[in-house]
Amino acid sequence: MSSSTSSAAVVAQRRRDSRQDQITLLRGSAIIALGYGLGAALQSTYVYANLVPAWQTVSLASRLAANGIAVVVLIAVLAAVRAHRVRRWWTKILVVVVAAAVAGIARYLAQVAFGVYDDPTEATRDAEVLSGFLLGVVSAGIGMWALSTRQVARAKTRAATRDAVHVELAVKALEQEEIRVRRAVAEGLHGTLQSKLVLVDARLGEVLARADGLDPADADSLAWVRKELDEARDIDVRQMSRLLYPDRLELGLVPALRALLGRLPASIATRLTVSDAVRALDDPTGSRLTVSERLLAVRVVEEAVSNALKHGPATSIAVSLDVVQDVLHVSVRNDGDLYVPATAGVPSGTTRLETRLSFVGGRLSLTPGPEKGAHLEAWLPLGAGLV
Repeated sequence: MSSSTSSAAVVAQRRRDSRQDQITLLRGSAIIALGYGLGAALQSTYVYANLVPAWQTVSLASRLAANGIAVVVLIAVLAAVRAHRVRRWWTKILVVVVAAAVAGIARYLAQVAFGVYDDPTEATRDAEVLSGFLLGVVSAGIGMWALSTRQVARAKTRAATRDAVHVELAVKALEQEEIRVRRAVAEGLHGTLQSKLVLVDARLGEVLARADGLDPADADSLAWVRKELDEARDIDVRQMSRLLYPDRLELGLVPALRALLGRLPASIATRLTVSDAVRALDDPTGSRLTVSERLLAVRVVEEAVSNALKHGPATSIAVSLDVVQDVLHVSVRNDGDLYVPATAGVPSGTTRLETRLSFVGGRLSLTPGPEKGAHLEAWLPLGAGLV
């Protein structure tokens, strides 16, 4: 997003906020003022009609009209002075007092104009102006309070939203950095370290080829060293590289899982079930799953496979992938020894994986199988990959 677009969005948001603030203030003040005005008109009409016979001709409509004029004037003054933009408390009080005073005077003048009073005394005038003023103060004050409450709530909500966005961005930055480091180390192990081990193995081969001049014990030691280095290169370094950055991860989640399951012993039957929704997201020509999402999903399957190999001689492992409402569901079942949480406990690797999933809003579940084995499930919300 360019800076000009961002600035335009900020200006538009401020205009919407200002408009909503104005609506909150004016609507709140008007509702309260109309309520007070209606109640005052009904009360005064009843009292005067029953206690002052000479005033029985004063209609309710005239009093309602005068109070309505006062409400309109009150709202007009608040709108004219842009009361919704006032920030200092003393300025708010001043605005409320001025608007209420104008409304009180307008109410009295409207009463005279509508024939509520033919020849009002000064006491009557003062009483009506004061009552109108108090009506305006209470109404505008409540409207101003509603406005302030709305502004505080909006500020807190947006601050919480900004904090959440910052946390999300920080998590994504850490994910990207983790992926970069993993890839760099994996490439270093797979490339540089393996190349050096190959050179060392070749040099040891040359030395052993001239073993006629060596002591038999030394020759055996060199042969043992060469064998150990070859196993370290072929097993330890390669496996460490895969653990850091799984094979075929760049091609997609499904290829990476196929490569992972393909490395299991032939005595273990494996099954990978992938829904159409996952295939659509993981299309190699344009995958919408991020590398971090793929890596985390592969880590779930790796953990389940490791548990199946460590905690029971499983003969089958079934992996299934599905997407429901933008959440990737990973399920791994095995038929090894029955997993009993009370005695087996939660493996430390599973605990770390659960913590890792919680950082991105996901969760993990490890439960016993229906008859034997264990069932590991993970739910991973998909974010950037679906944008």
